[in-house]
Amino acid sequence: MYRWIERGISGTGMPASGLDEMAIWQIIAFLRMRQNESAGRTRLEPAARVQVNVRHDDLVAAPGQPDEWLTHARTFDGRRYSPLTEITHDNVGALRLRWVHQLATNDPIVEATPIVAGGAMFVSEPPSGVVALDARTGNALWHFGRDMPGNLSLCCGRVNRGVAALGGTLFLGTLDAKLVAIDAGDGTQRWETGVANVADGYSITVAPLAVGDLVIVGVSGGEFGIRGFLAAYAADTGKEVWRFNTVPGPDEPGHDSWAGDSWKTGGGPTWVTGAYDPELDLIYWGVGNPAPIYSGVDRDGDNLYTNSVIALARRTGKLAWHFQFSPHDEHDWDSNQTPILAELTVAGKPRKVICWANRNGFYYVLDRATGEFLVGTPFVKQTWAKGLNAKGRPIPAEGGRPTKKGALVFPGVAGGTNWQPAAFHPGLGAIFIPATEGSSIFTSSPPERRQPGTLFAASGTTSQEFEPMIKALDAATGEQRWEYRPPRARGVGGHGGLLATAGDLVFGANEGQLFALDARTGAELWRVGLGGMTFAAPISFTVDGHQVIAIAGGRAVFLFGL
Repeated sequence: MYRWIERGISGTGMPASGLDEMAIWQIIAFLRMRQNESAGRTRLEPAARVQVNVRHDDLVAAPGQPDEWLTHARTFDGRRYSPLTEITHDNVGALRLRWVHQLATNDPIVEATPIVAGGAMFVSEPPSGVVALDARTGNALWHFGRDMPGNLSLCCGRVNRGVAALGGTLFLGTLDAKLVAIDAGDGTQRWETGVANVADGYSITVAPLAVGDLVIVGVSGGEFGIRGFLAAYAADTGKEVWRFNTVPGPDEPGHDSWAGDSWKTGGGPTWVTGAYDPELDLIYWGVGNPAPIYSGVDRDGDNLYTNSVIALARRTGKLAWHFQFSPHDEHDWDSNQTPILAELTVAGKPRKVICWANRNGFYYVLDRATGEFLVGTPFVKQTWAKGLNAKGRPIPAEGGRPTKKGALVFPGVAGGTNWQPAAFHPGLGAIFIPATEGSSIFTSSPPERRQPGTLFAASGTTSQEFEPMIKALDAATGEQRWEYRPPRARGVGGHGGLLATAGDLVFGANEGQLFALDARTGAELWRVGLGGMTFAAPISFTVDGHQVIAIAGGRAVFLFGL
């Protein structure tokens, strides 16, 4: 088909197209999608079922098993690092598109990280669907979809960041705040459970985390004054096992960090997937902004556990420790980033740590057993804090808070980084961050009474000029090693997450472009246009024994190989 489109068919009315390689593959993907739809793209015949059986032991062993991508960050430690070495500095320029699959969505933003198991790739697609693809060809195997109600309160589009897998089941969080179990073999629904009340402003955009016999899921809706939480459900039945309120009530520790009844509408969403340490049996999860967003006048106090990382016992959900990055936040600087667990030498002492580039512009290293603050340093320009004290608490700077007239503050509302995931290279001891240099004018006003499902902001922001970039830091000290500023493609949009590989490469995406960098120097080695907005992060696995790179961009999924 490719040759027919490229060269035409001699003796017929079909001339050569004159299109470039990417455009031809997009046409082929569209035709394949239409073919699948006309065939009633639902599920396979029983003899052709996708064979998937992801055990908890497989997830624990994933660091040494690079052929698949079994969980959101590939491994429980959140590193987004692949040990594969076939693609190197010497041959990355030879990467070519192997297939492209056009997703069955009209939504312009796809934020999903695919997972790959049993020769199949599973991709969540807006608004709340899943497609199973043959990882070798990109052909659709089955499709799962749900109708969405019309009363959804969504801050940032109809997005979803992925699925989890355990046994032969996939787990999907939906925009109408449900957790759904799907048969990975044929795409049929196994069970569904309600997580929260969509009429109150809740939704789910996070990729769940499957750990042991539990599925952990968080919620979105901090912009609408929800009371956030993180919850665990039995993987086989969907029954709730535990729930941790990120805004503590009167009988819970931390409640005294909220004035009056402000805790009832305090925010604290949990919309980015966390990490897990099997040895400590602790789950680490970031918590988002308090509400109302830009005015803290009615919520005096630190507003725990917003803008924090929480460490919870896997079996019970009991809090082991917490660390708050931005107490009493008034800038919408969610701590919704994926934690990165690493073993580093910090100040001459070996440590098991969490590395965290925060939206507030500071990079942190914490002891992951205790939450002890070890390192904190800015990684972008920031003007809101004089620095951090010995325990990591920010020291406020004059002019750093929103005002009625407006205050110019660095970083801006998008933060020094956002939800798009960073990556860690253990061999180089480096963390790679999708960063942004920029500012916003923050304004505040007296909060009005909160209405369920309605934006609860108490004023807003005007963003100034900003510059997306990739920054490489020494993971143990926060010292910058290099930065890369990608060429801009204004009007396309999208600043994606990152992938590091043992081939000493960093893959990322920005404004419709997928690129590869030298992990040691930041030099660009390869770039290709994807033709649509890029917010997702790339992944790497093997097909027929060879390393490939895949990413969702625009309304499609692309796979590249040598």
